Amino acid sequence: MAPSLKADVVFLAPPWGGPDYKVAESFDLEKGIFSPYGGSLIYKLSSSISENIAYFLPRNINTDQVVMLAGPGGQVEIEQNFLGKKLVAITAYFGELIHE
Repeated sequence: MAPSLKADVVFLAPPWGGPDYKVAESFDLEKGIFSPYGGSLIYKLSSSISENIAYFLPRNINTDQVVMLAGPGGQVEIEQNFLGKKLVAITAYFGELIHE
């Protein structure tokens, strides 16, 4: 259905919780997303809907994998999300959602 949809923005928050992600030194975008698809395929499908994507991910995400989603010459802005003084997640912004 994704290729037939169009939107201004896509917000991705796939399920990544559970007991294992907190103890992993680095969260793997491909293996850690609870989906029959890896995290990069979810992004690719979403990019057919809009280039403006916000991707909510765990604090220990492998940021190299996130940067690779932007592709050659692409950009991504990574924002750390805190609850009080504790880092709880990151949000990666793509397209026109990047603050310049």
